[in-house]
Formats: sequence, structure tokens, C-alpha cells
Amino acid sequence: MKIRTIRYFGFTLALLAVGTFFFSSSILSDAKIGSAARSTINKIGVEGGGTTFTNSTPIAINDADVGTPYPSNITASGLGGTITSVKVTLNGYSHSFADDMGMVLKGPTGAALLIQDGAGDDPDLVNITYSLADSGATDLPDEDAWGPGTYQPSAYYTGDSFPAPGPLLAYGHPGPVGGGTATFASVFNGTAPNGTWSLYVVDFVAGDDGDIAGGWSIEITTNAAPVNQQHISDYNGDCKTDWALVRNTGGGPGGQLTWFIQNNDAGASVVYQVFGSQGDEFVPNDYDGDSKTDIGIWRPSETNFYILQSLTSTLRAEQFGIPTDDPSIVDDYDGDGKCDLAVYRGGASAGAPSTWFWRTTAGGPAFARIWGQNGDFPSPGDYDNDGKADFVIQRNAGGGQAAFWANWSSAAPGVISRYSIFGTPTDVILPGDYDGDGKTDYCVIRGISGNIAWFYEPSSALNTFAGGPFGNSATDFPAQGDYDGDGKTDFAVWRPDITPTNNFFYARKSSDGTLLANEWGQNGDYPPANYNNH
Repeated sequence: MKIRTIRYFGFTLALLAVGTFFFSSSILSDAKIGSAARSTINKIGVEGGGTTFTNSTPIAINDADVGTPYPSNITASGLGGTITSVKVTLNGYSHSFADDMGMVLKGPTGAALLIQDGAGDDPDLVNITYSLADSGATDLPDEDAWGPGTYQPSAYYTGDSFPAPGPLLAYGHPGPVGGGTATFASVFNGTAPNGTWSLYVVDFVAGDDGDIAGGWSIEITTNAAPVNQQHISDYNGDCKTDWALVRNTGGGPGGQLTWFIQNNDAGASVVYQVFGSQGDEFVPNDYDGDSKTDIGIWRPSETNFYILQSLTSTLRAEQFGIPTDDPSIVDDYDGDGKCDLAVYRGGASAGAPSTWFWRTTAGGPAFARIWGQNGDFPSPGDYDNDGKADFVIQRNAGGGQAAFWANWSSAAPGVISRYSIFGTPTDVILPGDYDGDGKTDYCVIRGISGNIAWFYEPSSALNTFAGGPFGNSATDFPAQGDYDGDGKTDFAVWRPDITPTNNFFYARKSSDGTLLANEWGQNGDYPPANYNNH
């Protein structure tokens, strides 16, 4: 067994304390079923399974010190399901005495694996690109140099501590030294893939240094179907819709709002965030591309979007639109995995055209497309599975029927990509991917005999219809989302009650048809998951 004389650090790294962010903003006083209620859908257009993410920023392997940056981070987004395999690639690795160096990979859940420590001895390694994965044919060598290829995670020392904000000694050890048997699979398989992956690089002994000139990549494979994964009111990035409500805690018109968010996971952690004021409209979505829904509002009186970005915990404030616009069409119009600011401007008079406006970069130019006319209702979504939001409206077709008119993002402006008779003019539109094929489906609800009746047309089986009753039309707020994390939109409602302990979310899991019930909130709250319905 190798033995090093000095294997610790005697310094302290300062940590930045970030306080809770507060901002005054508001609640949208929509009615329940039968109104222009709103609901969250964000299709981010990233496929699950075998997806590679890269941070090409060089990593300096400083002599007897932590690397720069420490850690080097990669944000994985848009992946469904849970992890089935992980592979790390070091792009352009050099070191004059590789034995000195160790690396730990930490995933979004905090699980960590020592992937390389003490491999090689005296021979110089210059600009070698290689991978570490369970599928590697051999360990990295103990004393010799190595070339390009795929190797198993390998460690020839025990007791190496990676200083804060690193995991110290809280990591899986792969061996072969010390009897460690940890693998990528044993540490990461079955966990959530989305979020920040951190690579901690440390040179433990004085005298030599190196770098990873091209940064690093991580390839993540999941058990999700290779389709566009939905991102629906998912504030912690685990591909499940969370239990979220907004409450006017300030009281009266213009009262301050508080967001009450309970994560839909085993930990059931809770976030309380003051953000908004009475009169604002909810637009929660993933604006920074980290696969987490950002708290967001649009304030008609100022025509400002205010977004609390989860990636950086910073406020994005940006003017866009006019007071009479409809901001519920925020979506990803350029396919970059980030929601764009957008508003729908209905025609000013009977027969006058309506216009969609969106902005793909902060403070950048505005784009516009004419689609629809006065009296139509927008229904944005990715209906053709190209990762970009399409332009779809519902119009009264006469005779008690409604029609959907679609203009795909890839089509020329004004071209009818699809025309479909579906629903009635008084239905509420609830766009979502109910069959899990990566395409937004036409879906409407209406009250029938006291129940909420759901009707949708699976895009995987056009001109067929599915659905059924779910919810109470007199009391419930529709709150459709992917509550079981299977990539399909579930029927869901939030049911308030004057009894403090009887306010419930109910969702029918598309994965097996069973009922999810979660007590959350109080009478008078509002579910922001209900934001792009019409």
C-alpha cells in the first residue's frame, strides 16, 4: 500500500452565506373551473438516457492545493427517471506526478464517489483524454502512465480528505487499495440526475502540478423513455411536480404574497418564499435552464417580469409587453432548454389578428408571430417534439364546437400545420403531454354533473380520445402535472376547505392509475401550477 507523509490541509475555506431572498409581488384572482385559470407546462426538449454535459473551463491542478475552480460544476437538466449509469471524461489531463492528485465526483443529491486517487507515479502525463466508468476494462495503473481509453474508478490511498466545500471523507471508495468496492452504480444509480454535478480536484503533495486543459464531461444514462421530459412546477429538479400554493399574506388589494412549496419527494422539504403582490400573474417556469422551476410573476401595472432564478438565487427583472397582454404563454421558443419571456396580444377588435411576442435572451430583441384573432385562446406547447414551443389557438367553430389551429414553430408564419375540431368553446384548455411521447396533447376539461370531466387527444394516436372524471367542479382548482415522474401529465386538482386540515392536492398517477393525496395549504390559497390554462 502506498503511504504519503502529508495528506491533509491546514487551511480553512471561507463560505459565502446567502440569506433568503425577499421581493414584494402577487396573486391572480381567477375563478375555478370554467374560468381563464392558469397551469404550468414547460417542455424543455432534452432527451433522457445517454446525455452528455460538458464544462470546458480548464481546471488548474495547483501544487499541494485545491484545484481552480474548486469545484468545477456541471448542471444536468431535462433528464427523466433515475440514473442507470454515469461516465466522467477528463479532457486534456496533464500532471508531472499524477500520484499526488485525487478527484471526487459529487451528484445533485449529495452522494459522492472518489473516482481517482494516487494513480500513476513518476512518469509525466501530457494532454491525455480518458474516461472513468464502471464499464472500464481495467483500473487506472498504480505506477505507470496511461493513455486514452475508459478505466474503472481507481484509488490507491485511503483517508484523503477533500476540504470544504468538498465532501471531506464522505464519499464512496472504489479501491483497489483499502478494500473499497464503491462504483458509479453503487453511489449514483437510482438517484435523480438533474441538478449540479461537482468535480473536486486536489493535489495533496508539494512538488508537482498539472491541469485539465479542456475541462470535463459527464455522460448520464437514465431509465426514462427518450422523449421530451416535462418540467411542470418542479422546484427541486427531480422531474416530479411539487405541491405548491401561493397565499396573500399581506391582506387586501396589493397584499404581499408568500409561496408555500412542499417538495414531492421522500424528504418533503418545505420552502417559504415571499414573492409577489395581489394583482400580479403567475409565470413559474425554468428560465435559467437548471431543470428547476423558478418562482416568477408578471406585473401588469409595470409590464415587468420578475423571476427568482433558482440557479443563482438572483432576481431577474425585465420589462416586456403592455398591460393588456397575456403572459401565460411563457415557454421555450428557441429550443435552448430555457423558458423565454413571452406575451400573447389578442386582436383589438372582432376579426383583428392576434400576435405572439417572445424574447430568447435577457434584454435581447423581441420576436413576433401573428397567429389567431380576437376572441381566440392561446394554447402553447411543443406539439411536434422539436424542443420548441408552437403557436396554437382554440377558436369557436360554431355549433357548440371548438377548433384548434396550429402553426408549428418550424413552419412559415401563417401556415396551418394542423386544424382539429376538439372540445367546446366554454371548455378550459389544459395543455400537457398526457401520453408521454414528448408532444403536447390537446386537452380540455368541463363540469359535468358536479364532476370535472377530462378529455384529451393523445398525439401518439390522433383522432382518438381518452380521459374521464376527476375532481369536483364546484370546489377544485385544476393543477395538472407530472406528479409520479413518469414523463406523462397526470390529472390533478387542489381542493380547498374551510377546515384547516382538509385542504388537499389529489393526483391520479398515470403510471399505475392510483391516487396521490397530499394535505397542503389553507382555504384561500391558489396553486401556481395552474397558470397556462385558458
